Amino acid sequence: MHNANLFDERLTHTEVAKQLKVHVATVYRWTFQGVRGKRLRSFLIGGRRYISRADLDAFLLPSDFTDPPVAAERSLHAQERLRSFGVSAHKSKGRAG
Repeated sequence: MHNANLFDERLTHTEVAKQLKVHVATVYRWTFQGVRGKRLRSFLIGGRRYISRADLDAFLLPSDFTDPPVAAERSLHAQERLRSFGVSAHKSKGRAG
């Protein structure tokens, strides 16, 4: 199996920072701690850390943009968990007056 990162455009943290007009420490924080529930993926080659163009593009997508199959799977898992606690997960369109 090959590593897809080897074929993508590789960017250093400094290059990403310049491109996005943020401090390089911000880019490091995004890779190690994340922001708003998202982490910028990075990888090591020869002791140096890089970010692929595809990972940067995915990180920059709006956070409400979720892969539909993943969202559906999470929803089913959440419903199963609620049922295990005896909670019914009904979707209502408002309260009856």
